[in-house]
Amino acid sequence: MREYFNSYRFWKWKILIVFSIFYTTTYLGRFNFWPMAPLIRDDLNLTLVQIGLLNASILWGFCIGDVIHGALSEKYGFRTWILIGAILTVVCNIIVSFSSGFMAFLIPWFVCGFVNAACWAPGVGMVSQWWSQKDRGFALGVVSAASGFAMLVMWFGTGLVGTTWGWRTSFRYPPILIGIFAVLVLMFTKDFPQNAGFTPCVKDQYRSIRNLKEKYILLITSRDFHLVGHIKGLENVVRYGLMTWIPLYYYDKGGFDISSTLIVTVMLPIGYAFAPPLAGFISDKFLLSDRKPLTFISCVVSAMVLFGICLVDPSQTKIGVILMLIGGISLGMSQIPVMAVDFFGKDMAATTSSLVDAHGYLYAGIQAVAVSVIVGLLDNWIMVFVLMGLFRVLSAIVLLFVRTVSR
Repeated sequence: MREYFNSYRFWKWKILIVFSIFYTTTYLGRFNFWPMAPLIRDDLNLTLVQIGLLNASILWGFCIGDVIHGALSEKYGFRTWILIGAILTVVCNIIVSFSSGFMAFLIPWFVCGFVNAACWAPGVGMVSQWWSQKDRGFALGVVSAASGFAMLVMWFGTGLVGTTWGWRTSFRYPPILIGIFAVLVLMFTKDFPQNAGFTPCVKDQYRSIRNLKEKYILLITSRDFHLVGHIKGLENVVRYGLMTWIPLYYYDKGGFDISSTLIVTVMLPIGYAFAPPLAGFISDKFLLSDRKPLTFISCVVSAMVLFGICLVDPSQTKIGVILMLIGGISLGMSQIPVMAVDFFGKDMAATTSSLVDAHGYLYAGIQAVAVSVIVGLLDNWIMVFVLMGLFRVLSAIVLLFVRTVSR
């Protein structure tokens, strides 16, 4: 038994599980605004455009954080960077909980996005050091599933606390869990196999590049990096667009109260939580680590769901639940995060994943403002979902031009 606990297999699973458990808490301090948006809007007398700007602020803050946190964590340590980001996320949330107006909420919320970004790419980088390309789809699928479960934890945790004791309480206490679990990451994981006494056995075909400038130049001059980045951006328009606006859509147009709204919309993160590991396993074992087929299917099916939302009366609860579940599953099938790491290998995993993710949050922030204008000025929800569906179709087309990487 002692031999197993000291084995490489045990350690790589421990790294994956500990980081994934930690990541399920991070949305308690990043996206807790979403389920509480109706209550915050009423309390602070916000317009839909102001809600859109608040959503954009944390997304753009995360985008800017993504640009630097991945590369810096490769230089200064994955675990250390995660802990710093987690603690500062808790501080920002507590500051936001005392806000009395739009600007008092906006500024610390933007900073919160910036520091919270330190919790993602460094973790992807750490996991990638321990898992080889032939198993990377499954491993990063588990990490992506953690983000889906993070939505569930946030939806239930923030929703329960917020509807019981008010939205301010939901920003003060649940985010503390992020800091607690970040300490556990520091205690029970190691950045590299050699830090735990192992000889590095995860080998990629890419040479190690230590200079930050060289890393950025390599990525910026890569055609595949830009294509994958823009696909990720368009994907996040839909993913975070739905997470942001679906609660308000059913709350306003479906005539639901806040509890009923959460019950319907929670199916979206449920679907997203279970799809990534399965998709990663399929691509690893049956598609020779080719990530394109399932990503293409993800684009097509999610587009059909979005067009379906346009045709269904929002008061139809059962159909809404089914659409949200299928939408979550289809979005979770995307292999874009794994594809990005496959292109440049484990030595640049944090940098690559962070810069691709930065595309996603840049686009997501733009949609937050754009949708708030479309809905706030035109009151046209159908246009929103049609545009999202067309973006998924465009993603499928762009994907055809991406180079295939397989074993």
